[in-house]
Amino acid sequence: MADVDGFGQLVMRGGAIVPLSNTALSEGGEEEIKTDSNFVGSQQNAGTFATQSLSSPVVMRAGITATTDMTYAYIRSAGKIKAALPVSGLACGDMPAPLPYPVRLVSGDSVMAMANSSTDREIAVSVACTNGEYHVFAVTPTGAAAENELVSILTGQSVGETLQGRTVSHAFGLHGFGALTVSSPAYFLNGSGVPVGSITTNDPAVDTGTFLVCRVSIALNTRLVISTDA
Repeated sequence: MADVDGFGQLVMRGGAIVPLSNTALSEGGEEEIKTDSNFVGSQQNAGTFATQSLSSPVVMRAGITATTDMTYAYIRSAGKIKAALPVSGLACGDMPAPLPYPVRLVSGDSVMAMANSSTDREIAVSVACTNGEYHVFAVTPTGAAAENELVSILTGQSVGETLQGRTVSHAFGLHGFGALTVSSPAYFLNGSGVPVGSITTNDPAVDTGTFLVCRVSIALNTRLVISTDA
């Protein structure tokens, strides 16, 4: 796995910008993207810079990009996901994109990103809930045709165990290794295995990951799955 450029921006309420850059973002490993010292003089956590230097630390729009495939990015706050962020590969535009629910940064909040090589098979779905909560679920298929369950990137638990009682309102998904292995949308299944919601995943090499409307009530037995044909 190589190091790649990762960069982007957080756009605050009122239009102020948190510029972000990591010129040695590791492929295949979740890593922080700090502020771009070329524009703000030093590298800091996004939250520390925003709270100390900007009049409004409320994130309205965001866009995280890498010179390889991006699977997901999020704002980490005290070990939890404060907001899942729109992402794209280098060839894609339409960034920064709006967050369904603005979030307020606090000192120490970090922008974390997962950049993958072109041969990585990881698939991720980022969701936003009506209560303002965000989460990211992911799976790396084994290489056989199968139904694959996406689980929390923090705990390894299912979407039902993670978000029981919430209502997902927006989502987007990205799949690695092109579109050759994906053979279904990402489906939210009820306890009987019947789809009750869906989002079609995009190829991050040629498309963006931005939030779309996807309304699903989450129960304890809800699962998030995607099929692959190889």
